[in-house]
Amino acid sequence: MKPVMLKPDSLLTLEEGFILTYPRRDVEVLKRRIEAVKRLGVNLIEFTGSKEVSNVNLLGKGTRSVIVKVWVSGYTYALKIRRLDSSIRSLKSEAENMKIANSVSVGPKLISYNSDMILMELVDGKPILEWMNTQTDSDVVRRTLFKLILDAYRLDAVGLDHGELSRASKHILVKSNNEPIILDFGSSSTNRRPSNVSSLVSYLFIRGTLPKNIQKFCQYSSREEILDGLRNYKSKPSKEALYNLIGRLGL
Repeated sequence: MKPVMLKPDSLLTLEEGFILTYPRRDVEVLKRRIEAVKRLGVNLIEFTGSKEVSNVNLLGKGTRSVIVKVWVSGYTYALKIRRLDSSIRSLKSEAENMKIANSVSVGPKLISYNSDMILMELVDGKPILEWMNTQTDSDVVRRTLFKLILDAYRLDAVGLDHGELSRASKHILVKSNNEPIILDFGSSSTNRRPSNVSSLVSYLFIRGTLPKNIQKFCQYSSREEILDGLRNYKSKPSKEALYNLIGRLGL
């Protein structure tokens, strides 16, 4: 299907405007959100992507928000829009946590935000499960996983817990240059002890569908040795404990 590209003002009279107030139709809220979109500098909204709502294509759809592709001064970005039935009243906390992640070079780059929207870097990549199924080069896989675990450590080090890395298949994209990007900081928090490395390593090497695939590329230790390395890291998170764990993972 050919992407539909529309100016923000046109959404007031077109079916696609429903996306700005999803899942309800509210003309007054739509008017306010159109103005908010324009204040973020958005010139065009491109309705494209693998998700679909009422025959309108989107980049993403979750229980709290929808994500669309937008154009700002000739460049493309992703715009996260808070759903009207969302359990959260504002996206500001998520945006502030993205700032923290960006301070250690993790996550999509935050561009701008308000209480209902986050304008960010548009990451073009494959979900990690899909990416892994296309790989044949052990060195590439090990480098990518090494970078991913380092990113998780950086989040631990700044006290930000992502909150969803135990289900990392939905929250990691791998770009065409094999750079992994941790996405979606909607469940992140600085008010609980970070467990990013532990959650990610458990997902990649112990639980889920990835461990068997990864074992083809990484000559890692036994499950018990990995768990022992995780316990050491949890008890005293440090670079020394991290690299000891990475060694056990065969990276």
